[in-house]
Amino acid sequence: MPARSPCARSLLALLLWLPLMLSARAEPAADTVQWLAITVNHAPRGELWACRVVGEALWIDRGDLKKLGLHAPDDHSEWVELTSLPGLKVSLDLHAQQVSLTADAKALDGQQHLTIERPTAQYRYPEAQPISAFTLGYALYASNSQGNRQLNAQTSLTASGALPGTFSSSFSSHVGEENSAGRPSHTRLETRWQWDNVDSLTSLALGDSITTGTRWSRQVRFGGLHWARNFELNPQLNTEPRSRYSDTAVLPSTVDLYIDGLKQSSQRVTPGDFLLDTLPSFTGSGQAQVVITDINGQRRTVQLDLYGAPGMLAEGLSSGSLDIGWMRQNYALRSNDYAPSPVLDAGWRYGVNNRLTLTLHTEQQSKLHNVGTGVDWLISPDIGIVSQHVAFSDSPYGLGKQWGLGWQWNGGGTGISASTVRTDADFADNARTIGALPVRRSDSVWLSRSVPHFGTVGAGWVQQNIQGSRQRYLNASWSVSLPAHLSTTLSYTRSFTDSSSNVQLMLSVPLGRADTLSVQTSRETSRMDYRHQPDDRLGGWSWQLGQSVGERRDTYADVGYLGHAGEWHVGLEQGAKLGNQYASAEGSLTLLDGSLHALRYSQQGLALVSTQGIGHVPVMLENRPAGETDENGYLLLTDLPQYHSSKVSINPLDLPADVMAPVTDMNARPGNGSAVKVDFNVHHAVTVQARLVDSRHKPLPLGSIVSTPRGATIVGRDGFIWLEDPPLPGELVVKTGEGECRVTLPAPRTASSIQNIGEQLCH
Repeated sequence: MPARSPCARSLLALLLWLPLMLSARAEPAADTVQWLAITVNHAPRGELWACRVVGEALWIDRGDLKKLGLHAPDDHSEWVELTSLPGLKVSLDLHAQQVSLTADAKALDGQQHLTIERPTAQYRYPEAQPISAFTLGYALYASNSQGNRQLNAQTSLTASGALPGTFSSSFSSHVGEENSAGRPSHTRLETRWQWDNVDSLTSLALGDSITTGTRWSRQVRFGGLHWARNFELNPQLNTEPRSRYSDTAVLPSTVDLYIDGLKQSSQRVTPGDFLLDTLPSFTGSGQAQVVITDINGQRRTVQLDLYGAPGMLAEGLSSGSLDIGWMRQNYALRSNDYAPSPVLDAGWRYGVNNRLTLTLHTEQQSKLHNVGTGVDWLISPDIGIVSQHVAFSDSPYGLGKQWGLGWQWNGGGTGISASTVRTDADFADNARTIGALPVRRSDSVWLSRSVPHFGTVGAGWVQQNIQGSRQRYLNASWSVSLPAHLSTTLSYTRSFTDSSSNVQLMLSVPLGRADTLSVQTSRETSRMDYRHQPDDRLGGWSWQLGQSVGERRDTYADVGYLGHAGEWHVGLEQGAKLGNQYASAEGSLTLLDGSLHALRYSQQGLALVSTQGIGHVPVMLENRPAGETDENGYLLLTDLPQYHSSKVSINPLDLPADVMAPVTDMNARPGNGSAVKVDFNVHHAVTVQARLVDSRHKPLPLGSIVSTPRGATIVGRDGFIWLEDPPLPGELVVKTGEGECRVTLPAPRTASSIQNIGEQLCH
């Protein structure tokens, strides 16, 4: 082998050492790691970061670089040199262990997703506990028309709290009705057990239900299993699509969202990109403003066009339903009449994005197969929503098809909608198998416009073909609120089927808070009504008087009373050929926590407030007076929202001096038809006074700590202690400077709220 020259040997050594030199440049030594505080564009990061300092160069882990919201180079090195990144200025202060980074928009990376949510309460009130409730609801109606007397009753039984879910059953009964041959006197309407899962927002029911269906399908009554997504279990959840706005904040900033001039949210963002989900609280087109204010006070305002579409789903949100059972036949006529063949009705909706919602639906029987799909497309806030569906069926009637197309737009007080549906003669669904023929053709156009100081005008045209009968009519209306709370409505209807027209004018004149006079006139007749209606919460007497003139001369009068225990009415109707007297009663009997309550009929929630036998305690509902407890310390709150937490509170200043209230605020969330007990654990406090001594009968040292199962206190001068509501009998543990001793408290000697037990030995 020939000998290498000195230059060749030097070049070879340089090539061998070059990778090592580059490696040392790219990966600094581990012993140079320091933990430094970092700020990005004056936004401090709330932790210390592992950095490597080599001379004037600063290195950081690639993962930490992404956490800081900075753009990382494309190489795959574990450590990145900050001082070499473009668009980034580094100021290092090793004495203060701080790094200040100044980045332009190109150097920032990542995106902050801002969502609008209700603020979390700083203090969560205790939740009221469910209790068992058994309710009998009734609606009675008795009448005497031309000597024909009859009595009708609708009753319902509901049980909740004892077992999971709610069990209910309703009935219809009648006595003395004409032409009732073959009709039973008592008919079961619905029997159902339902369980709601608030966490998954789903409802499960066994028994009689109504199929969920879709907007183009027809619902039917059935008995079996019903499962569906139930967004009503969370009233605060907004399921409609949300428009998005994205931008870049170079400095720490505050992003404020205004919708139609009302502030909806205010959130802080760190430097970098952010994505804001707007939250429409309206139907149709509206305006939004996004105000971005940085730490220097510089403000930018961006105008956005929004469109609220409650009938659509937000991106990624889905809902479904599954109904399996047997269809109900002759409802309200027979108690247990179900079709022999089982049926299935299932549907699913999905928000593909914030402008597109997809719907799938199917109905199945042994000889019927029906499938369909639909879409709702929000084209833009300026154009509105286009809806389309198509369904196919295979049944003994043949192969059939149904399709429909619709469009709607709302904004600025104007609403426009148009739709058309076509159904083949061979198309079949579950409803057709029990005799309900579908509409062969339906077309409609509606227009409404709200004009300031003029009212609301609207017009519509409808055409339908039902079982070979073609119906067409035109409708126009105008309504306006006048000064002094007057309101009037003018409507015109033109039927092209029989070439008839009808014009109707109605004027409503309020006479105080509870009285109203209304006049209604048309081509055939005119009518005048006077009504006195009490406040729904306070109740009281009501009465109505009415007189009509023209082709039909009718007179009626009604007197009623709305009380805490129910609502009752008596009245009469007198016409030229007809006379009728009637009486009605509506209410419920509820067995709640072992006590029976007569109440108005309501399907809302109940809350039983307890103050442990202490009466006449004022109770507040959502910071408004709701009543006071009775002599036994109970107050029943009715008509509470089922799935909304209502704040129930008492004021401790309203209690006697010797009464304690450990809890003064609680949340009541009854759920579906159930009841809760709001127990404030109010009780009489007992104050114990004693003098603690040691084995030599000397008082314990001042400041010794006295511990009880309910808290701690200290020993006062000359060994005296004062304990509020201690356990009697019980034991105290006393820690002194010399050690620990124990005191046994005796049982109370009297019923007095102040107990002086004298000298007690601590041993």
